[in-house]
Amino acid sequence: MKKIAIVQSSNNPDTATEALDVALALASFDTPVQLILIDDAADVLLSSPSKRYAMLDLLDAEPIAICASQEFDVDALPVNIEAIGITEEELKQYLNQFDEVLQFS
Repeated sequence: MKKIAIVQSSNNPDTATEALDVALALASFDTPVQLILIDDAADVLLSSPSKRYAMLDLLDAEPIAICASQEFDVDALPVNIEAIGITEEELKQYLNQFDEVLQFS
């Protein structure tokens, strides 16, 4: 089965909702999926964390990956949201592990 990355690079609430909806839909069909938030997109998790992000863990999706140019404290997220941090340098190599990459900006 193809492994899919959902890359969100905008903190626009509509974009965040669309990216999360696609990730949840794919995960609900047991498709290997990971939501990756780049730079300002990670602000959505801090400013208005939705319980829907926690659904990714319930559906066995990979933890949310956060790639921020500035230091981002993953421990500052609500405890029900599982996330990992990756650096900008690691991002390209990290994305190579996926068969498809969907960009939301």
